[in-house]
Amino acid sequence: MPNSLQAFSFRALALLLLWWTLSGGEGWLFGLATASLTAALSLRLTPPATHRLHARRIPRFAAFFLLQSLRAGWDVARRTLHPALPLDPGLLNMATRLPEGAPCWWLMLVISLLPGTLSVRRHGNSLEIHCLDAGLDVDADLRQAETQVARLFGLTLARIAPDPESRGEATPPAAARQ
Repeated sequence: MPNSLQAFSFRALALLLLWWTLSGGEGWLFGLATASLTAALSLRLTPPATHRLHARRIPRFAAFFLLQSLRAGWDVARRTLHPALPLDPGLLNMATRLPEGAPCWWLMLVISLLPGTLSVRRHGNSLEIHCLDAGLDVDADLRQAETQVARLFGLTLARIAPDPESRGEATPPAAARQ
């Protein structure tokens, strides 16, 4: 219960600060009611995290994030400007070693920044990922992202044996198979 109250207070205060910034300090009563209701709804939709970010690890993660964003931008620009438009799209599955909750969601968000990859959905501890070029070694980039997210949350990743079902062959998207 104290964790929920703390999460509610933090979210309501953050939303109220956003209200103050956007409204120029006008309509506090409406802003307070809106921030409180939104914070309560957010608790219902996204309960307080059981895993917390480690603030001192944010700069290293931010550097990783920026580097991957630049790589992704360069890769997309290169593919777009290439006359042959080199694409070999496919879907692959990755078994993640991160626990459910914030760490897994962060990984899915980061994967969307990696060159040519996009998180599609999560099935238990497996992530379905769309990639622009199934011929690339996407697995190494995904594992690096998983390691960075684990460090950000102060988690230790257990070694997992390769699962032929988990990685498997990349398959073309449904639209391409028809």
